[in-house]
Amino acid sequence: MIKLTNRLKTAASFVRADRVTADVGTDHGYLPAFLVMSGITKDAIAADIAEGPLDNARKTVEKYALQNNIRLILSDGLDNIPHNVDELIICGMGGNLIADVLAKAEWIKNENMHLVLQPMTHSQDVRQYLAKNGFYIDAEKTCCDDNKNYIVISAFYSGENAEKDGFYYLFGDKISPDSSTDKAYIKRQYSFLRSRYEGLLQGNNEAEAQKYKALLEKAEKAGFDL
Repeated sequence: MIKLTNRLKTAASFVRADRVTADVGTDHGYLPAFLVMSGITKDAIAADIAEGPLDNARKTVEKYALQNNIRLILSDGLDNIPHNVDELIICGMGGNLIADVLAKAEWIKNENMHLVLQPMTHSQDVRQYLAKNGFYIDAEKTCCDDNKNYIVISAFYSGENAEKDGFYYLFGDKISPDSSTDKAYIKRQYSFLRSRYEGLLQGNNEAEAQKYKALLEKAEKAGFDL
């Protein structure tokens, strides 16, 4: 059995059983291989934008004799992903890139779709895309991997667009300073918020700085100034 990193293991914990699953940006193909070997998924797609990572995934598929269960697809984002996929995983990209990839694929906007997203940075961009494009977040989990903190987001499509505030985009509403694994993520997001505020002050952008000051005050009131 393939042993996943904590980051990929957390993503795998959200995946629904017996669905058509695609792992976009698959790299070595460890996640789809794990899902198939665990009996969670019978048919999976391992997709990547470059031949090199796809070759690595091919080696994994061949090593574990999963040729009948995993299709390898060269794809720029979701361009070549079959539209019958209803379990879509994107791990290991920046949040701004994940948002861009999703925005180029209108076909994902259906009520059967489940997104499992693990942004390396800028998770606020992911939450903002989801809220403004008819998706709702049903769960989030933080995890620690190689002394780095990550968050994994599970989202479904409802068709109801929502305008959220900057605090929600930065922190979501599923994490708590009482959780040891959430604390590191909260610290990182709070640090980004304070750095952004101080940078705007130094740049004499008073109006924009006041917006971030309000977010800082809200974060402090929530106990996120750890």
